[in-house]
Amino acid sequence: MTDRLTQLQRCLDQVMEQFCATLNFIDKRHDFEPFNDKEPKMTDKHASVATPEEFSNGIDELSTDIIVKIRQITTLIDSLPGVGVSAEEQLHKIDSLQKKLVDIEDEKIQAIKKKDDLLKQVDDLITVFVGGIADSRRGTSLAPENVQEDNDIKQEAEVPTSSEAIEQKIANEKIESKIEGEYNDNINEDSDSKSADSELFMDKDDADNISESISPGKI
Repeated sequence: MTDRLTQLQRCLDQVMEQFCATLNFIDKRHDFEPFNDKEPKMTDKHASVATPEEFSNGIDELSTDIIVKIRQITTLIDSLPGVGVSAEEQLHKIDSLQKKLVDIEDEKIQAIKKKDDLLKQVDDLITVFVGGIADSRRGTSLAPENVQEDNDIKQEAEVPTSSEAIEQKIANEKIESKIEGEYNDNINEDSDSKSADSELFMDKDDADNISESISPGKI
């Protein structure tokens, strides 16, 4: 809805157009009339002359439109804020309108925030729904939230939380390294014993070969 000054300007433009239309109708559609009885009535084959009844009805209609428009203009002028209203009243009205505008703007901001929250909730629901479908297709029933919680619990269990736990962890590492060293030593001893046995077997074979070479049949 436009303000009153804009409405008043439009009404003034419209009433000017109505005046011009009325003058144009009178100029184009009037009939020829002689000045006296002795002068003959003139005619024009190119003129569109209206009958007396049509001309009278047209004048009445155009006059009524002009009167209605003038009344609208008068009503708008009487409703202007500067007519019969003091400056203090006008300032008070402006302040009240400004406060209403601020309240409406706050309501608009709240509505936008509510809309954003609803959109986020819908997005979360869609994400959960799609995730559930994907999990069911993979044949797993473990939700992503539970997996994350299990990972967090494992990480918390692996990280020591006190000095005693740190010392216990160091002691366990020392024991593991000691056991690993003893295991490696045993493996080395076994390999040495196997190599010694192989040397003994080789010496026995050499002795047999020597005895065969010096047997009486070959001398």
